[in-house]
Amino acid sequence: MEIQQLTFEKYKEIFNNPYHAFNSANFAKHNEGKCEQLLFLGFFKDQKPRLGLVAGIRNGRLISPFSAPFGGFTFLKEEVKIGYLDESIAALEVLAKEQGIQHINLVLPPDCYHGSFVAKQINSLNRANYRINFIDLNYQFYTKDFTDNYLNEIWYNAKKNFNRSIKNELFFQKQDSLEGKKLVYDVVAQNRASRGFPLRMTWDQVWSTTEIIPADFFLVTNANQLAIASAVIFHVAINVVQVIYWGDLPEFAEFKTMNFLSYSVFNYYKAQKIEIVDIGPSTENGIPNFGLCEFKESIGCKISPKLSFDKSI
Repeated sequence: MEIQQLTFEKYKEIFNNPYHAFNSANFAKHNEGKCEQLLFLGFFKDQKPRLGLVAGIRNGRLISPFSAPFGGFTFLKEEVKIGYLDESIAALEVLAKEQGIQHINLVLPPDCYHGSFVAKQINSLNRANYRINFIDLNYQFYTKDFTDNYLNEIWYNAKKNFNRSIKNELFFQKQDSLEGKKLVYDVVAQNRASRGFPLRMTWDQVWSTTEIIPADFFLVTNANQLAIASAVIFHVAINVVQVIYWGDLPEFAEFKTMNFLSYSVFNYYKAQKIEIVDIGPSTENGIPNFGLCEFKESIGCKISPKLSFDKSI
């Protein structure tokens, strides 16, 4: 397997349809300032491109992703052979040694994005003696489960909370104006600030990212038209959206706004024929936030592992 360092333009030309948006050339280029060096790598067999990898170098580490929830290899054709992955990983290590890189860190997507390819990567990395740093728990909702019987199938407490939210006359609306979208972000920012967890992305960073990854902005208001909860959701793969941020204002928690918001989001994407709403992990470096885990399970989410691999070179 031959490894080539490609230009941004060449990588974008070859791998023009990655299976998730965080592996796109445009997304990597947009976040280039978050690493010391940006690498666009192509892996060629018989002079044909087989796999790609976007990575950043930071503090002597080759990292994929360097600014995203997950990264890993990108296939050109879905039926890529496991042997090609094995050879690509070996070639990557040779390149790393040549450039004085001391560690390789890869965070793979949860298997809801492409179970077969993720499984192949896990197998190849494990056999190449990569260490599993963390096993995070990722939560996703399959909209096929949003049926007329949905409320009877979720946890009793979640159903009770949703019914309580309905009595509070809450309203859910997609925001299309710049002012409305900024308000969505501000509500989430207030939620995080109240819990001592500042947002990792500023409004300007969120807004500029929407030029690369399509996004939806949703707002929940009460009967007095006060904004009390919101969600920022990116379209990150075919038939998959990802909740980037969502939250409610703590002073309105008694309205059970998050149960109303999650129900409304599922209902919206079911109507849009989106198959998966990825709500993301409820773990930090593999350590569960038990409250978040229980909430996401209570509203009908399924769980899949998200693995982080590391190897010293």
